[in-house]
Amino acid sequence: MSTAKPVILAGLIAATTAWTAAAQAPLPTVPPINNWTYQRHASTPIEGYYRGAAAAMEAAGHANYLNSVAAVNYQEAVRRRIENASYYVRTYYENKEVHREYREKYAPVPPTKEQWARITEKMLPDRLTAQNFDPNTGGLVWPHVLRTDEYKAIRERIDELVANRSPENSGDGSPSQRQIAELVDAMLALLKSNMHHLSTSQYVAAKEFLRSLDYEMTFPLQSGPLANEVAANQAW
Repeated sequence: MSTAKPVILAGLIAATTAWTAAAQAPLPTVPPINNWTYQRHASTPIEGYYRGAAAAMEAAGHANYLNSVAAVNYQEAVRRRIENASYYVRTYYENKEVHREYREKYAPVPPTKEQWARITEKMLPDRLTAQNFDPNTGGLVWPHVLRTDEYKAIRERIDELVANRSPENSGDGSPSQRQIAELVDAMLALLKSNMHHLSTSQYVAAKEFLRSLDYEMTFPLQSGPLANEVAANQAW
């Protein structure tokens, strides 16, 4: 026991000494919060006032500068908008002009008057020949298909009108021509209704005869030597 007491006493003395040394040591430096430092601060209230006034003036000047930059940018945007609008209009009409030139260049050329006349002439049926029509007597030689009884009434009426034509009552628009045209249309309709009983060649031959008959009646009946000349041309 006598040996332990000096050891405990020495430990207490050492601990007391260490605590006293720690209490007397200077406090460690703490980093500033939010970047605030002890530097660059006003040393007097007057200096602080002038520093604040200077900062306010600097802020006002910087605001004016930024406003001027914004005004310049706005005017530049307005200028570019005007340029874009002008470019849009110019491009629109340039494209229309290009399109017009393209259409004019590649548009189909309309036929001339002479070409139209040739096309129309080719579309017209042939006139009756001397083998199926005698202009002097007005006699018609009907195709066998149109000689049947179902066409008899129309056929006999056409024969009568053709035989009784005169130079005054013939030609396009005359009473005889209009009546014959109506009868020809009726016979064409009847022929079409019976086409399933006919061969293709029979139907086409009968139809072409009726079309030629209708076309022949648009020419006026000639008398005298001219009629003989017409008959000769048809025979040829």
